[in-house]
Amino acid sequence: MQVRQLLFAMVALGAMFSSQAGDFDIALSEETASLELIADSDIVGVGGADLLFGLFFNEDDDYMGSLGIQAYGVPAGEGQPFSLGLGGKLYYAAIDKPDLRVSALGLGATLKYHIPSNMPMALGVEFYYAPGITSFQDADQLFDIRTRFSIDVLPSAAAFIGYRFTTVDFEAGGDHDLDERIHLGIRIQF
Repeated sequence: MQVRQLLFAMVALGAMFSSQAGDFDIALSEETASLELIADSDIVGVGGADLLFGLFFNEDDDYMGSLGIQAYGVPAGEGQPFSLGLGGKLYYAAIDKPDLRVSALGLGATLKYHIPSNMPMALGVEFYYAPGITSFQDADQLFDIRTRFSIDVLPSAAAFIGYRFTTVDFEAGGDHDLDERIHLGIRIQF
């Protein structure tokens, strides 16, 4: 899929969800860009979860799109500083060198620690894994790990610094790291 087509799909999804509450997340490093749209699953008639639409590309002409669903909330108990998410993502990636295609279904979790302070801050980690049984085309398995420190700078906007490690192991042997960099970003709520 061409970058233009992926960007068009993201804009179309954004227009579709513009009347719904959600988040738009953009993260940039020296060599990568990642966009993610997070919308409440009420838009498809089923509440209680977040829908995740992601687009990633790097300067090596690797592109990856993702579509996911995640139940997210605070564990039972009073005054918990943690929030937890569990879910799954479908990935599709076009890797330029070597010229390979990857599709995978990964399961994962998100854990976030909310730092008590006057200005809301949080530390978080997100992990998705697709084993060989749910990795298709040229892929044998896929790992997608993100860590992040965020600070709410406005009531509807947060800034963050993070690290992402995304790698694919191939059936024919070897692996390819799509991302293993520190990035800066913003998240806007609408």
